[in-house]
Amino acid sequence: MGRADADPDDIAFADSHAAHGNFRAWAQLTAHTRTALARTGRPRADRELLRWAFSRLA
Repeated sequence: MGRADADPDDIAFADSHAAHGNFRAWAQLTAHTRTALARTGRPRADRELLRWAFSRLA
């Protein structure tokens, strides 16, 4: 996430379900999302990947 090609609906989904406009939460979510993208080889985040990242947040 954070790339120019990120789906605006997925950004809103992530904010409403996990980040809540909080910079620290967004930083953690971004780090977990990048890890998941690297592990799965997916070119961009989708709702399934985001849900996994949500589960990793403290």
